[in-house]
Amino acid sequence: MKLLVVEDDVHIQKLITSCIHDIDDAIQIHITDSSVGALRIAEENDIDIFLLDIQLTDYKGTQLAKQLREMTQYRYTPMIFVTALANEELNAYREIKCYSFLIKPFTKEELKQTIIDAIQYRNHFGEPKKTVRIEQKSHIFEYDLKDIVYVESFGKKMALHLRTAQQGVSTEMISGYTLKGMLELLDDDGFIQCHKSYIVNKSWIVQISKAESAIVLKGVQQSIPIGNKFRDALWEAY
Repeated sequence: MKLLVVEDDVHIQKLITSCIHDIDDAIQIHITDSSVGALRIAEENDIDIFLLDIQLTDYKGTQLAKQLREMTQYRYTPMIFVTALANEELNAYREIKCYSFLIKPFTKEELKQTIIDAIQYRNHFGEPKKTVRIEQKSHIFEYDLKDIVYVESFGKKMALHLRTAQQGVSTEMISGYTLKGMLELLDDDGFIQCHKSYIVNKSWIVQISKAESAIVLKGVQQSIPIGNKFRDALWEAY
């Protein structure tokens, strides 16, 4: 399990880290003091629980939370807000669907219990892993949808560009599928066709350039072209 702590007070960072270690040493903790740093970490890792301070150095934690909620993989991830402003609580619950709320000052026991509750909630109600099965001759290969960065068509063959454990992108070739058939097989609104030869995973999009009619994907050096036929649907989606 991975927890991301977004807090600019070093003392509270240490308190949260100590509580998490008391609960389970195996939990991976990511810490940052800014919203920009939090977005980068969230993009590069699969975070299970967020602990967000509302008052951050660059911009408010509630704005950060809204940005995280726009990312497909974090639509329902538990978020715990930490703040000294109690009047923020109701808006956070309504607008951002936060899991819990800690008002400063709080005790170590209150913090530990809140984290434990969130972990149990995540374990019990965690989203099931979404996969796709692809048949190749006498074999069936199964891929996590979140690991498919984009799909590229080469006539009768296709390339699946996949996230690796080292946060890079690898390529596997498959045959026997059309791009339209692949989009139907993926059957997930997290994917969109942007060109006659390309399907992209929305959660990997870093930038869309109207001027260059191209998409920039995280960890991918080459840009992905946008075809005229698919441009309007892409603009509407974003």
